[in-house]
Amino acid sequence: MNIPDRYKGVFFLFLSTIILSAASPVTAKLIILGKDNLENGHNPISFCNVLFAGNLIALITLALIHIKDRKQFKAVHLKRKNWVLILLSSLFAGFLTPTLYFFGLMYTNVINVVLISTMQIPMTLVSGWVFFRETPDFRVIIGAILTMAGVVAIVVFQNWLASPVTHVRLSSANTGPLYAFLASIPHAGELCVFFAVLSSTASTIIGFHAVERLPHGMFSVFRMMLGVVFFFFIASILFGWSHFADLFSGFLWKWMLFYGSVIVAFRIYLTSIGMKYATVAEVAISSSLIPVVSVFFAYLILGEVPGKAQIIGGSIILAGMFIALTGKLESYRKTRVLEKPSGFSGV
Repeated sequence: MNIPDRYKGVFFLFLSTIILSAASPVTAKLIILGKDNLENGHNPISFCNVLFAGNLIALITLALIHIKDRKQFKAVHLKRKNWVLILLSSLFAGFLTPTLYFFGLMYTNVINVVLISTMQIPMTLVSGWVFFRETPDFRVIIGAILTMAGVVAIVVFQNWLASPVTHVRLSSANTGPLYAFLASIPHAGELCVFFAVLSSTASTIIGFHAVERLPHGMFSVFRMMLGVVFFFFIASILFGWSHFADLFSGFLWKWMLFYGSVIVAFRIYLTSIGMKYATVAEVAISSSLIPVVSVFFAYLILGEVPGKAQIIGGSIILAGMFIALTGKLESYRKTRVLEKPSGFSGV
């Protein structure tokens, strides 16, 4: 399939968004399966095990996908600035963002998590303007506002028209001094989600800078590899070795082969391709699809039926998506900030 370059960013980011939208329902389903298959009285599919084992499988998968790039690429050619970008992105994306979201889910309800997470759309657009001088099209701005309004509508109308959304609460790392410290802070969950959004936005911006100078495949491999190392050691210090007690469970690894290779690695692969051709605004707009598509996967995987609030808010989000994407596809006269790295043939 021959896709024009000007549409590639939107196309691959759209596919990546579809997989990302399925991530939470799939994770919730895996946790439910783990509860039905306890080992030594523990759920083998815990937070620490999923992130470490899943990301390790993803690392192996990405290394195999980009094996051609790995043979041609020489790490000694990287400058200090390149390594700093990789290390920062690995720390943000591999440990800080998922851990903060996890704590957010522990200390607040999912409605607040969804509401605060929508801040990433305007944050990404503002970051594109500040760091890349990328002025969004007027219809993109209107579309972003509508998508945010749609998510807010889901949250607001949900309290009036339906009962609160149920979700699977994670239970690893719920003891110890860190837990007690967070429990003593008012609105700790909301603060954790807010900082998770900042971390995710920073990782996105760093990624844009990095893929301008690095082969996108090797950047993904390096970031995942360092992210696995960061997460294992930092999680061991914060939560203790006991949270990895069931790491060698056959049941865990059976499902992590699917989760790590498809949900994590393939999504990262699609995102990295999309970022070569996309603008920051397109990344922000594609992210706004997640709430609507997540509702569909929640029904498909978990059997959760969308309520009136989800239908109303979802309609607003789809309207915003239509306006924004129409504006983007018809206004490619502006200069794009991302170009294919020179001297790199791609995959």
